[in-house]
Amino acid sequence: MATGININGKTVSVNDSVSILGKVVSVSGTGSLATVTVQPPTAPASGQFNAKANDMSAVQTDPASPAISIWGKAFGTAGDDVSVLGVVTAITGSGQNASLTVTLKTSGASVTVPAGSVNSAT
Repeated sequence: MATGININGKTVSVNDSVSILGKVVSVSGTGSLATVTVQPPTAPASGQFNAKANDMSAVQTDPASPAISIWGKAFGTAGDDVSVLGVVTAITGSGQNASLTVTLKTSGASVTVPAGSVNSAT
C-alpha cells in the first residue's frame, strides 16, 4: 500500500483528512463559489490547481476580497495563505513527492498534489 509523507514528516494514507497548504494565485468570480487558483508549496508552477472558495479555510485579509471561505471569511489577494480541505482517495508513489488524489470537502472535486504539500491529523 502506497503512503505519502506530509509537510510535517508524518505518514499520509488513503482516507486521511488533509489540508492542502497553498497560496492564492488568482480568483475568478465572487463569493463562496469563486474559483481560486492555488499554488501548493512543494509543487512546481504546473502543479497549480483550481478549487471553489468554500473548499478552503483562510484568514480574512480584506473584507472587500472577492472570495468567501468555508468559514465565511473574505480572502483572495494573490499571495494569501489558504488550506484546501479534503480526504485522500488515492496515492501514487511514496515519500513527500507521492501524488495524492484528494476529494475536496464541499465541492467533491478531485485534485492531485504532492504529499509534502499537505497537513494531516495523523
